[in-house]
Amino acid sequence: MKSKGIFLALSLFLVLFLIISPSSSAGKKVIHIVEKGDSLWSICEKYYDDPYLWPELWEMNKFITNPHWLTPGDVIKLLEYEEKEPEPVEKYEEEKLEPVKKIATLEKEPLKGPPVGIDVSSLADTRALGFFRQEMIEPWGRIFESKTERILLGKGDTAYAKMYKEDIKPGDKFTIYSISDPVDHPTTGKEFGYAYSFKGILEIEKAQEDYHVAKISESFRTIYKDDLLIPYHPVSSCLLPIPCKGTVTAYIVAAKDGLDLLGQYSVVYLDAGHNGGVVRGNLLEAIEEKESISGPQKKEMVALPPTILGKILILETTESTSTGVVFWASKDFTNGTKIRSQTWDERPRELAMLPECHIEQGK
Repeated sequence: MKSKGIFLALSLFLVLFLIISPSSSAGKKVIHIVEKGDSLWSICEKYYDDPYLWPELWEMNKFITNPHWLTPGDVIKLLEYEEKEPEPVEKYEEEKLEPVKKIATLEKEPLKGPPVGIDVSSLADTRALGFFRQEMIEPWGRIFESKTERILLGKGDTAYAKMYKEDIKPGDKFTIYSISDPVDHPTTGKEFGYAYSFKGILEIEKAQEDYHVAKISESFRTIYKDDLLIPYHPVSSCLLPIPCKGTVTAYIVAAKDGLDLLGQYSVVYLDAGHNGGVVRGNLLEAIEEKESISGPQKKEMVALPPTILGKILILETTESTSTGVVFWASKDFTNGTKIRSQTWDERPRELAMLPECHIEQGK
């Protein structure tokens, strides 16, 4: 029994060794464990001395939704390649030649040019997007009083916050928000979730025994006593347009500030996220489907090509919902409008109207 146990232990060790060890033929690791600060750009630079190979690496790891935001601990499969020996070089007694480096060849031609993003700050304030969730989120605190004792608060006001979490320190920032009443899904009519409206940003200044003193550093909407607090997480206004990898069908379930009539610059919430194939940088279309009677005799209903009502750029996603901004609209539309993916091989021409920006790597 003892020898059998030793054999099983050695077998397990050998399997693990083969999985995580570098490839003997290529001389390179075939996987990479993501660490904090990693991006596909930095990983390609580390292993291949060529950061421009990141689109190839992304194509191999289809679970990655955003190539510039990786989760520590994820296992990235690396590009496998063979190192070719250099061609034999004739030796001359009178001349010494520099050694020739080994050349790595990949199956696909690497794509050239750094990733260039588009700046959406002219379309929406990314600090004030809000979001839609199917579940209630537990707040970290709430505003219960202000220094001026006014009911309405704004930028520069001092507020007193009751925090429900520990380890809150001076300098910590929180988003001030409120929650809508339950929102019904436009197709099922059943209760689907809640819209969260961002009202401003609060910064902790001092901790007292039973409360915290804070300053309202930014105000997007009127702030009231009893408004709630969650940690502030900035959303970059510079994003990389990414084509949808498959067919996406979704619906607008709500909009920022509770709007019902939507058009250009409206921030909308959709009922699809990464699980439905939607990622940050996707371009979607709001459509109106049409039917018509084919003729006076048979009177058959025929589906016609849909009318495109607007174009929506996705700014943020979760597993089951996403937030986008309407950057073009042919006419106004409403909550419940159907959304579909827009496929493209090259960046759509309509995005050229937005200024370019450089994507920060490793964030």
